[in-house]
Amino acid sequence: MNIRIASVALIVSLFVSCADENDTTADLVQQEISVELNLVKMSGQIRGSETTGEEMSWRETYTLGPGMRFKKVRKSEGKTLTSEGFFDIVMINSDKYLKFVHDSDSELVGNCTEDKTELLKYTSSDSLESTWSACDGPGLQYTFN
Repeated sequence: MNIRIASVALIVSLFVSCADENDTTADLVQQEISVELNLVKMSGQIRGSETTGEEMSWRETYTLGPGMRFKKVRKSEGKTLTSEGFFDIVMINSDKYLKFVHDSDSELVGNCTEDKTELLKYTSSDSLESTWSACDGPGLQYTFN
């Protein structure tokens, strides 16, 4: 009897230890309401070129909704651009990413592969960074609201 209890306790602890601190991943998969991911910091290839808030070149949000759909909106100089598609949570080399696949070609797609896919790497349970900087794109950091 004690062995069964210990086995169940071990299995439960494994599941709990593998979860995010804030359960962000589970929330994204099971959500019935929208969650926003906001651009909070931009950086260039030159050290010390970080900008935040009103100093950033543009404002940007991903709205993650039911059915693993997303809407990306960028506002810059009075102009608003929008793109939509599907997102998924993927593991690459033991790192967790949000993978966005846009429905159509858009200048909002920031990547190194020139296709409709963007990857944002989790840096914590509620913070992500774009992989676009790997090929001379801007460094973009996002947080969940």
